[in-house]
Amino acid sequence: MDDVAADDQESVSSDGDGSPGKQGNLADVAYNSVFHMILSRELAGGTVIQERKLADSLGISRTPMREALKRLEGEGWLVRLTDRLLSVKLVTLEEYLQALGARRMLEAGAIEIAVKRMDEAMIDSLQAQLDTLREHTKPSNVMHWEFDDNLHEGIAEATGNAIVVRLIKELRNITHLFETQTVPPRLLPGISEHQAIIDALRKRDPALARDRMLIHLECVRTGVMDGL
Repeated sequence: MDDVAADDQESVSSDGDGSPGKQGNLADVAYNSVFHMILSRELAGGTVIQERKLADSLGISRTPMREALKRLEGEGWLVRLTDRLLSVKLVTLEEYLQALGARRMLEAGAIEIAVKRMDEAMIDSLQAQLDTLREHTKPSNVMHWEFDDNLHEGIAEATGNAIVVRLIKELRNITHLFETQTVPPRLLPGISEHQAIIDALRKRDPALARDRMLIHLECVRTGVMDGL
């Protein structure tokens, strides 16, 4: 029996009935766990992924772990070294600055469109999330990134353009990884800048929203360069 077949058999025996629904749930658990390890720097940039070790640490078979790793690879968090080896993507400073420059162009245009289309309930939700982050005594870096994703990806999705959404997510993965791997976490990073963006969304002012997005991304670049 080859390795893949053996792993599949292991999955059925380890996970009970081996049903697709159960496998899917375990894959979600594996995805969230490995994703957190990347964000918390437990898995640093360039780290080679040990599929069996990760699966054993979570008490699951390698099949759902493999599905989770494929998802992380597809999202750009992992890169393939060989047919069987993956590593955490290591982002260079040059790649980071190029990605951030592309984000400035795309996100400045995206928010001009989104500002007139975003649902009021979505703006309220973003405000509530930001308030929670601001009021938390010790907000974690993961909490910050969750809000940051919701804001920037919510703006992208409000454009109604699936290609813009995909490109912004891919560029954000690159900048997110570099900042996570390289820059010490800031206390309450970007709170005032994010508030200014939400305020502009609330006012439905395209020019103001564009300016505030550009100011935010420039502050991000400056903060990163100062932290190197």
